[in-house]
Amino acid sequence: MIELLEGIILSKGAPKEPVSFSLDKGKANFISLEETYKFNFLKLKNQALDKGTFKINDITIFPNESDENSLFFLQVNSLVKIGLCFVVPKDQKKEKVKQVQQELITLRDLPLTTKEEENAKIAAIFAKINEFLPSYILIDKNDDGNKDNEFLDEQINQYAEVINIIVLEQKPEPKAEEIPTEEKEAEVPTTEEKKEEEIYSDEIIDLNIGEVTTSKVDKIEYESDKEDFIVFTFTKNHGKDVFTTFKNNVMVFFSFLIPTIGVISFLLLSPLYMQTDNKVLVIPFSITIAVCFILYFIMTIRCTGFYINKKDPFKKKKILIFNIWNFLITVLGVGLGVVIYILFKTFDTDLKALEGNTIGIVLSIIFGAILLTANFYSSILFNKIKKLFRKKK
Repeated sequence: MIELLEGIILSKGAPKEPVSFSLDKGKANFISLEETYKFNFLKLKNQALDKGTFKINDITIFPNESDENSLFFLQVNSLVKIGLCFVVPKDQKKEKVKQVQQELITLRDLPLTTKEEENAKIAAIFAKINEFLPSYILIDKNDDGNKDNEFLDEQINQYAEVINIIVLEQKPEPKAEEIPTEEKEAEVPTTEEKKEEEIYSDEIIDLNIGEVTTSKVDKIEYESDKEDFIVFTFTKNHGKDVFTTFKNNVMVFFSFLIPTIGVISFLLLSPLYMQTDNKVLVIPFSITIAVCFILYFIMTIRCTGFYINKKDPFKKKKILIFNIWNFLITVLGVGLGVVIYILFKTFDTDLKALEGNTIGIVLSIIFGAILLTANFYSSILFNKIKKLFRKKK
């Protein structure tokens, strides 16, 4: 049984007030189009819970301090499209994933010459699914292959007694009078078009097991459309999330430190060395400044991809967490850069005699401000530049 009790779902389309529902095997569970958010929530992607209790087969998925079980979702793409959700002991997860993938892949070579053979393959897929005993399966009747598939409906009714099957209702076909004449004509394929469509279908009907989405059961972590370079953690304890995210990405955050030190320290030192007999040092200093500046921006672009992901329900929280640690590490880098400058100014006899460093100080302030604010615009700007070049091509 699936149970959501007083849950606040963080996703577009979900109500802001608490939601409760339960779904069990015995008969197929049909979800109306008006409640699509329930179906999307169970897909475990771009969804999250802020409050409430989420249980699968009496195992509490959220909230839960236990780390005994693991949750994973696997998508079967074939003549039909079916999502499988499993809750398994954590130490058995890898073995279970491997087993399910390998078993389903064995169905790839089944013949598909006739309608009977296609139905036989769909039946074989359900038979395999029944062997795996998934916690529940999802079927969207709007997916290609699923819609208007009467044999699929037969399989749903046959296995609903033993498998918890959740089905999203199919959108009604528009009435003939609602479709413009031109559009109706365009939708009628010629014999050649039908032939091409069938050939194309034959190339993609083989089982294509998608990537496995995994998440620990003490918190619910869902995939975004694009995988983040930084591994974020989200629980009900927001303060803990900030520190856990830093702990999980300590090397990533500290990768901003060296470039910041390089930019600030050498910007402060270069104008001074220009006034000494060691002017030649300004050349490697300038190269170091350029390299460190570019590295800083490359890292920022890599780490802030979530800025341009409009579908990410955690976007605001990710921005907040990243900005906190990026700011602190960059400020630390600026401080260490100033310390290095002071050490050179104190112990280098050529620099001791020099008074003032207005140019160096102004440049370091300007570039320091650029580094501190880079996370707000670098990914957005880089994405716009990419789109501009694509249009030109």
